[in-house]
Amino acid sequence: MLPVAPKSMTPNSSAKAVLAEAKGWQTIMSRGEERILDVYLDIKSPHSYLAVRPSLEVARDYKVQVNFLPYTLSYVGLGLTTSVQPDNKRRPANLTADRKARMYYAAARQYAALQGLPFRSPYRLLDSTSANKAFLFAKTQKLEVLFLMQVYVQGWGSGWRNYEIESLDQLSETLGLIGANTEGFEAYMQSEGLGDTTLRSCMEKAETSGVTGVPHYVFYDTPLGQQLGLFGREHLALIREKFAADGLARTSSVRPEFSHAWHGPKLTP
Repeated sequence: MLPVAPKSMTPNSSAKAVLAEAKGWQTIMSRGEERILDVYLDIKSPHSYLAVRPSLEVARDYKVQVNFLPYTLSYVGLGLTTSVQPDNKRRPANLTADRKARMYYAAARQYAALQGLPFRSPYRLLDSTSANKAFLFAKTQKLEVLFLMQVYVQGWGSGWRNYEIESLDQLSETLGLIGANTEGFEAYMQSEGLGDTTLRSCMEKAETSGVTGVPHYVFYDTPLGQQLGLFGREHLALIREKFAADGLARTSSVRPEFSHAWHGPKLTP
């Protein structure tokens, strides 16, 4: 049974509750299973933040191992800005592009409220390359869920005003906080080091499955007889249906239905 946070919480207790919850999910993920669900996330994506816990419910309910992997998005490719300059300010192509960017974060804020997660829109463009590499480093020690939720809550909870996503010192501090062994972290993060090559490999693998954004889900689809890639957590309903049809439900009480308006434990301060 995963811990449920109390309704009234302080900002610090919010982060602690998410971390405590993440430990339970990490235990669930450690089991060997019949099927694998790859879930590509980008730490600078608010919709990746919102996908972590609903995605983990798949591992709870089905004999499926959830495999979180990083994919670094391009702001330009998303249409959120025409370029990324040293000042890290958005430069929308026109008013329509500006409205699209504002809606991107406004929608995330509404869904975060449903999940009980703290959320504030970022005050600048973010470079998530180092954070995604640090995510892979945490994954080598099977601490990826703890790392993700710690960074996400601190980062998105403050709109990245209180968390330096590009700072190796900040990322190393987070790794230490979740109990990771940080020996070798500096070498892992060096240019063209193991972090770079592993991240590049993840991105190439995602692109072969047709990635267009994150969260991006990849799994073996039995009727098709091949791997299937789907963009967006709204597809969790379809994914759960397919795993149910394959007889992968852990118990007879598991239901495949999933609402995009998923309600999580109340963790908002």
